[in-house]
Amino acid sequence: MNEDIKKTIDYLKEGLKEDPSNIVFGKLNDGIEGDREVNSLKVGKYFDLLNLTNGARCGDIDLWSYSELERNQYVLSDIQDEKESWLSIGQILYEPLIMNRFDGNVYRFNMDEDDTLMNCFGELDFFLKNYVFGSGYCIAIPNSEEDDWFLFLKKKGIISD
Repeated sequence: MNEDIKKTIDYLKEGLKEDPSNIVFGKLNDGIEGDREVNSLKVGKYFDLLNLTNGARCGDIDLWSYSELERNQYVLSDIQDEKESWLSIGQILYEPLIMNRFDGNVYRFNMDEDDTLMNCFGELDFFLKNYVFGSGYCIAIPNSEEDDWFLFLKKKGIISD
């Protein structure tokens, strides 16, 4: 995992602790750091994020903790292949957020009556830096200019005006 992302997560964890009401829109848990027996091969590159924050709520983006992963894999029933390439890692506005375990690319999985669409956000580090902790949050989350997470990122200087 990119050092800048590690620093950003540590910085934002401290910022969220400054005001208990921040829990309404943001929460970055402590990392697992070997506390549990985690199969890093099964979770792919997501393992690095779990070591930093074992689950997160970043405005309208939720990232599953290790204990939540298994019960949230049901969304993959129609796309999972024999290699089990896919891992459901969270949700954006209640739409599944999935990652290819082998290349680390993150997708928003949209299902409607007629079609299944997957919008790629790039590799996990890129997704975190640009969409979860960056100005790309506005691209992922419509009408987010007054969103509490977005305003928090601006207040903390992560996103410039």
